[in-house]
Amino acid sequence: MISKEDLKQVEGVKAFFANDISDARNEIDDLRSMDLDKDGTISESELAQIKYTQTRVKTADKIMEVFSTHPNMVKRIKRLSELS
Repeated sequence: MISKEDLKQVEGVKAFFANDISDARNEIDDLRSMDLDKDGTISESELAQIKYTQTRVKTADKIMEVFSTHPNMVKRIKRLSELS
């Protein structure tokens, strides 16, 4: 786990990251929930299942997304799966 001091050092450049590093722990948990067979990767079959299931995003995450520079990870992966 990253310390608060280390996080403060990169706070000014977090817009350059693909994900919001301040919320990394929650995003890792969200990604784990998408890995249905728990093998550490999100396979094509898992993406296909995600494509046709409803995205569940916590109310707090929905509110924070309005103010965030980074969309919710689960929603982004679902949108990408719909492109294939």
